[in-house]
Amino acid sequence: LLLMPLGTQAHREKTVLTTITCNPRTELLEIVHRTFAHDVEHTLGNHLQAQGGLDNLEAQARISIELSNSFMLWDSKGKKIPLTLIGGELEAEYFFIYQEAPCSALAEISRVRHEMLRNYWPDMTNYLNVYFASDADTGTRSLIFASDLGVQSF
Repeated sequence: LLLMPLGTQAHREKTVLTTITCNPRTELLEIVHRTFAHDVEHTLGNHLQAQGGLDNLEAQARISIELSNSFMLWDSKGKKIPLTLIGGELEAEYFFIYQEAPCSALAEISRVRHEMLRNYWPDMTNYLNVYFASDADTGTRSLIFASDLGVQSF
């Protein structure tokens, strides 16, 4: 272990991957944010440990609320699209946060704010993949939030 570079012993991945898809069975837009649990633990450190760590369900709920507030969608008229927080869960090395909206909102998305963990770590890079069934090319549009790109448009 002494021969390993310090940067490889414990580091943050510095990413949040968010996917937005419409579930035709439920007619709900499913928004899934995935980040490394280590990044959340490293970011919220003492505050998180005081709540019993990321294994604690109450801590997961509080973190889900806090982080979900830094993700927003707007329609072409500038109106905020309401998102419902479903919850968060720890699964292996990842922490997931789930949100929903009506599928009809998918066609309306024009602007996105994706600041999850970026208010703590400005060097964070957040990725967003939106799956549009009507997009003839790939069906997917992607945005990357880095540096000072807090709000972007499609």
